[in-house]
Amino acid sequence: MKLIRKSLSKDKSGEITLCPQDSEDMWHAYNLIHVGDEIEAWTHRKVAKMTKDGPVRGSSERKLLKLKLKVESVDFEPADCDLRIKGKVIEDHEDVPAGTYHTFSLDLNRNFKLYKLEWDLVSLEVVENSTNPEAKAEIAAIVMEEGVAHLCLITDNMTFLRQKVEQNIPKKKRGDNSGYEKGMNKFYELLYNTMNRTFKLDKLKVVLLASPGFVARGFYDFMQQTAVTKGDQTLVKSKGKFLVTHSSTGYLQGLDEVLKNPEVQSQLSNTRYQREVNVLDNFFKCLNDDDMRAWYGPRHVEEAVAKGAVATLLITDSLFRSNDIATRKKYIAMVEELRNSGREALIFSTMHQSGKELNDLGGIACILLYPDPELEEIDDWDADI
Repeated sequence: MKLIRKSLSKDKSGEITLCPQDSEDMWHAYNLIHVGDEIEAWTHRKVAKMTKDGPVRGSSERKLLKLKLKVESVDFEPADCDLRIKGKVIEDHEDVPAGTYHTFSLDLNRNFKLYKLEWDLVSLEVVENSTNPEAKAEIAAIVMEEGVAHLCLITDNMTFLRQKVEQNIPKKKRGDNSGYEKGMNKFYELLYNTMNRTFKLDKLKVVLLASPGFVARGFYDFMQQTAVTKGDQTLVKSKGKFLVTHSSTGYLQGLDEVLKNPEVQSQLSNTRYQREVNVLDNFFKCLNDDDMRAWYGPRHVEEAVAKGAVATLLITDSLFRSNDIATRKKYIAMVEELRNSGREALIFSTMHQSGKELNDLGGIACILLYPDPELEEIDDWDADI
């Protein structure tokens, strides 16, 4: 995301103009734009053709317009990173009168201007993280098995499936594996070329190669030999970034399994994403130990924060997208209070497996400084999530 302009008042109201540059930026925008905000952006709309006598019935043309809306709903489609915003036009346009409804999708490489009555800590953090070039993808993964591979990029906020490679592999025959070996070589060659087109290896810190059996190891050996033969210096220099590991499947389910492998975790130890995975694992360990230091659910966590007992807060970004302003402010206040007191408050992305697991617990949990059995008396069933 590119920051174009920022103009905020002392009361924290104001506008920020941003330009989304890749698919992940649409996810950041989804976490920024809330019901009640005002947004100005370019959009296409069918407009009736006009003559001196007025609009021509049954005749319209599709025009590119800049409209300003009061946001009434925001929908995000993760599969294609499509962000759709619906609202009422609040400024007259020569082709669209104020008061009419419009829905548009944000476009890559087109600026949008967002106005908020209050730019809170979490929203400003989203802007800071999304406009920081160093926060982009540092981890790539290829999860494969014979004849199929999934190429993914992993950022602090999302896991992207960038390409899928498929190749028919003949079955092994007793005494003659030539067809099988030829098919695997074609598969590896296709995967090698796709990887080079898809990943910027010089920008990545780690590339995970995972598979059942020896498929990943076979690709690694093929890749290194081919890079030397072709004089592919970028890949040769990136040799130390590759980590071959085991997964039970070559499909995307295998990636979650790989990311919990201790060897892999040690390679990813300096990324924010891995910090979240480790904290969630520690939370579940405390929960299983039943030592009264791990709690989840809005009311338990709220009470623990009020007591000053929380060491680490775990909260999903979905709670900050609540249409209820009071609910949103409550969770923002929790994060601010803990950080101001030197405690840790981690915001988990629901586009990662760790965030999904936390969402299953109501989207909020905590690890305490000390055991607190009194929290067990609180009933969380009627909590407003």
